[in-house]
Amino acid sequence: MSRSVGIVYLVGAGPGDPGLITVKGLECLRSADVILHDRLTPLALLEEAKVGCEIVDVGKTPGCTSFSQAEICALMVEKARQGHVIVRLKGGDPFVFGRGLEELSACREGGIDCVVVPGVTSAVGVPASVGVPVTHRKAGRSFVVVTGRTDDDAELPPHDYKALAGIDTIVLLMGRSNLKRIAEALIAAGRDPVTPVVCIASGTTDRERSVTATLETIAEAASREDLQSPAVTVIGETAAFAEEHLAWSLRRADGRSLAGRRVVITQALSSSSELQRLLRVAGARVVHCPLIQITYPERTPELDDVFEKLSDVDWVVFSSVHGVRGFWRCLDMQGLDARAIGRCQVAALGPGTARALERYGVHADLIPDVATAEYLVDAILLRERLRLQSGSLKVLFPHGNLALPTVADGLRAAGADVREAVIYVTEDATPSPSVLDQVKVGVDAILFCSPSAVQRFAKLALASPGAVLGCIGPTTAAAASELGYSVDIIPDRPGSAGLVDALADHFQMTGVET
Repeated sequence: MSRSVGIVYLVGAGPGDPGLITVKGLECLRSADVILHDRLTPLALLEEAKVGCEIVDVGKTPGCTSFSQAEICALMVEKARQGHVIVRLKGGDPFVFGRGLEELSACREGGIDCVVVPGVTSAVGVPASVGVPVTHRKAGRSFVVVTGRTDDDAELPPHDYKALAGIDTIVLLMGRSNLKRIAEALIAAGRDPVTPVVCIASGTTDRERSVTATLETIAEAASREDLQSPAVTVIGETAAFAEEHLAWSLRRADGRSLAGRRVVITQALSSSSELQRLLRVAGARVVHCPLIQITYPERTPELDDVFEKLSDVDWVVFSSVHGVRGFWRCLDMQGLDARAIGRCQVAALGPGTARALERYGVHADLIPDVATAEYLVDAILLRERLRLQSGSLKVLFPHGNLALPTVADGLRAAGADVREAVIYVTEDATPSPSVLDQVKVGVDAILFCSPSAVQRFAKLALASPGAVLGCIGPTTAAAASELGYSVDIIPDRPGSAGLVDALADHFQMTGVET
């Protein structure tokens, strides 16, 4: 590290959807040496961290604190004094009930530069996700954001409820447990008991749920629907727009192929965004049940040797998105970039892997028509007859620890010199109890995108009676069959899009009701 003293970035992660972080926030995240993150920050964002980044969970839950605020401030200053780039990743916006000023002041007192990177606050972003504006020229010309909690855990926050009752729109954060008392206090202060209210739990995420009611009945309605924290509550005439948004969503869903279907995806957090997006566009209710997690190894002499010889390689073959990410992490550790593979041809197994390469400015020279290892090998061999005949073809195959030998063995059998590098590790993951309960109670479909996810599913002895089982390709399907599962869907077209289309076609043909 060249600088003697580091710097701290207070970064707002947004309201829950990892895609709602700002461009600047993401740039800071990717350059950080140390990330200190809160409980409500999207975990998928941590996958953006560079190789060797230290990640510390300093999150606080109601009634349970692992790090005090003073300890968090001290840790930021200590790490920065060591010369590191620190990202303090906070849910929503750092300065909206995020104690951002306390942390900014601590940095200043410690002589540390601190830059605030604003985020999308849940106070505005979450209502918008259910079609509720906090202002409207006819229904709400003013709004206020208040907290539903207090430092001393008093039952009722000491707001001026008479003043609040006169404001058009009230946005309540962290108020789920005190919702009944706050509603009663507003009514007692003169707010109309039939004022529209919407309560939104886990807004902008795949767990988002909302309920509409009146000020007098919202607490009972939220309890009846078992809405849990984190929740944002909007009180005022603009909250009525939530009903309109719901009606529109239902009308739109009528024409969508997976409307209302509960679909479980089992990928790692870091590789599920595209599949989630496509399922939601098709109208599905996505249940994210990650059964595996991906980690990337530290720098080793063996990896150094592989990347020092990149200039001798004719082809670099990528068989997965994580292979692409792991490869670029290794390049970064070596102080290299995409120019290091300038003379190499690049092969990608499937459109998802090809898109991952494009993110790094590299367009695949070869994508087989069928996304299987066998087709990939055949496609390379077809192009490289001359070099194979002369025995000069050199291939680098970066892959995970569980990769099948098909690619490497197939190329070697034809005479290629294949160098392998394990650049990511697939490990077991255990989903939260609430997610496991959803799967066990019953869902419409469960989708697998790797043999390791199927194996983990079997190891956990999970089952969902009547659920359709889909596999992204024949290799994953074979693993499922070997474990005794009956696979209903194997798409003809590779990638997430093919899997979603095949799932929709299945339900259309079977005519099974939601």
